[in-house]
Amino acid sequence: MKKYNIQPLLFIFLGYFSMSVSAIPTELDCLIQPGMYVDLSSPIDTTVKEILVKPGDNVTKGQILVQLESSVESVRVMLAKMQANSTTEINDRKTQLKYIRLNNQRINNLYAKKSVSEFERDKSATELALAKLELEKARENAQIAKVNLELAQALLALKTLKSPIDGIVVDLYTQAGESVVDRPIMKLAQINPLKVELIASTEYFGLIDQGMAVKIQPELPKNKHFEATVTVVDQLIDPASGTFTVRMALPNPKDILVAGVNCLAILDFDLAAPSG
Repeated sequence: MKKYNIQPLLFIFLGYFSMSVSAIPTELDCLIQPGMYVDLSSPIDTTVKEILVKPGDNVTKGQILVQLESSVESVRVMLAKMQANSTTEINDRKTQLKYIRLNNQRINNLYAKKSVSEFERDKSATELALAKLELEKARENAQIAKVNLELAQALLALKTLKSPIDGIVVDLYTQAGESVVDRPIMKLAQINPLKVELIASTEYFGLIDQGMAVKIQPELPKNKHFEATVTVVDQLIDPASGTFTVRMALPNPKDILVAGVNCLAILDFDLAAPSG
């Protein structure tokens, strides 16, 4: 029987098989959106005194955006500071206690010499005890005054609205002098990080995982690539379209990226190449 060398055929077969299952970069359409929208509102019923930004302005977290009417609260803070810093009552009670303590010592000395009655001694001891209580009460009042100052300052702080995010001002809903009851003052959009959303078909279900790094190529700026991280993979597939949603966080520390533009999400995972 004639023998055939099958080693070359085996190499050809293995080479073809490796080509058919090699890693294929997959490009999926996506959309870059603001990380979140925030409607900035007042926690109390009042009016707007001054708005310090306008639509299109970039804002940073903690930046003062709106000053509400706060004349009454400002006066209360001034009064609370005066009360908290006052030491008159404590000093008066200390002086009173010092005098009563000296008088009590004299009464005790006289009582030892039988020069005053027991009633006078007891009366002096009672006055001393009451003086000590009055001093303690003055110190408690001083602590209460400090708490009242903190309360007044907290109420005043409610009249200053700060940005909770790094972002841009999208729109203003009120103007200076208008009431803020039951309505927001302005809308903010977070631009760092941004949110990327794509709709993937079911063939990719199970291949895209939370925490996965994805290369993003936006329309603007052109010919640039950025890296996003998968944050949410929808666990429900839409039966009508046979798709599921994937959301990613896209850092934008230098405000290079623009929200509201289309993009390509480039994912690298092993997929079998189409046969034939």
